[in-house]
Amino acid sequence: MVDFPKPRIQALQDVAVQLVDKRKVGSDLSSLARDLIAAFVDVCERWGLDNVLAELGEGDSFVEPLTAKLQAIDLDGGGPRQAKPKQIADCVVAALNLTLVEPVHSVVELGDDVRTAVAAAVKAVVDPALVPATLREAITAETRKQIKPIHMPFFSKLAAQLDDRGLQLIKPPKVPIDSLHAFQRTMVDARNTVISHIANTAIDRAKAAIPEDAAARIDQPITLKATPREVVTLRACNANKTPKDVTAAIVEGLAELAGFKWLAADVKVQPYSASKTFVVGDVIEHPKFGRGTVVATAGQRMDVEFADGKVTLVHAR
Repeated sequence: MVDFPKPRIQALQDVAVQLVDKRKVGSDLSSLARDLIAAFVDVCERWGLDNVLAELGEGDSFVEPLTAKLQAIDLDGGGPRQAKPKQIADCVVAALNLTLVEPVHSVVELGDDVRTAVAAAVKAVVDPALVPATLREAITAETRKQIKPIHMPFFSKLAAQLDDRGLQLIKPPKVPIDSLHAFQRTMVDARNTVISHIANTAIDRAKAAIPEDAAARIDQPITLKATPREVVTLRACNANKTPKDVTAAIVEGLAELAGFKWLAADVKVQPYSASKTFVVGDVIEHPKFGRGTVVATAGQRMDVEFADGKVTLVHAR
C-alpha cells in the first residue's frame, strides 16, 4: 500500500473528465489506462509527490490491472455520466493499491503585506522577461545554442517562421524533415530552459520578501527530493506563457507547496455613529447588525452590506 494525499484525487478526477469527453464509446480501455497512468504521474510531479512515484516504480506494470478495473465499471453502460470521473479515479486508486490519507503539513502564516511583496517581486521579473520580443529573442538564442551543428544551415530559415513569442512555428519552411523535427524538439527544450531561468530568478526575488525561516522551505524537499522551487518551476514551464499566468503559477505554487497561508489584510473597523461621516469601503461595527462594509453613499444616507443583507443607515454629510 502506498499513501497518497486525499486532496490530490480531485486533480485526477479533473483529468478523467477530459479523458471521458474525448474517448469514443467502445474504444480500447488499455489506451485509457495508459493515459490515466500518465495523468497520475503528472499529478504527482505537479505536487512534488516523487515519493509516491518512487514507491510505485514502473508505471507500465499497472496498465493491465487498471484496464481490468475499468472493464468492471462498464464505462459504456448506463449510469450518470457525471459519476464516471469518480469511478475512474477509484479504479486508479485500487489498481495502484493506494491508501488515501489526509496530508500532514505544517502551515506558516504570513501577513498580507508579505503576499503583496512576493507578488510584486515575481511580477517585476516575469513581466519584462515575457514581453513577446524579449521572450522570442531569448528562446531563439537558446535554441541556437542547443541545436546540433548538422542542422545549423537551416536554423535562420526556421527561426524566421517563429511566432511573436518564439513558442511555435507559424509556417514550417521547406527544409529537410529531420532538421525540422530537430528544431522543434530543441525549441521546446530551449523554451523550458528560458522559462526555468525566469522562474528561478523570480523565486529568488520572492524569497527575499519572505521571513528567512519560512523562505527556507522553498528549497527543502516536499516528500522525497523534489523541492517547492523545482515543482513551481515545472508549473511555470507548463503554464500558458503570459505574464499573468506565469506569475500566478509561481506565487500560488509557492504558497501551496511550501505551506504558506496568507493572512487577510488588517482592516480598520470603525464604530457606527450617525454623527460620523463614512465613505465607500469603510468597515463599521453596528450595535444591532454587526460588522458591515459601506457599499454606497448618497447625501446623509449610506448602504451597508452586513452578513444578513444590505441596510440603509444615516451618517453625517
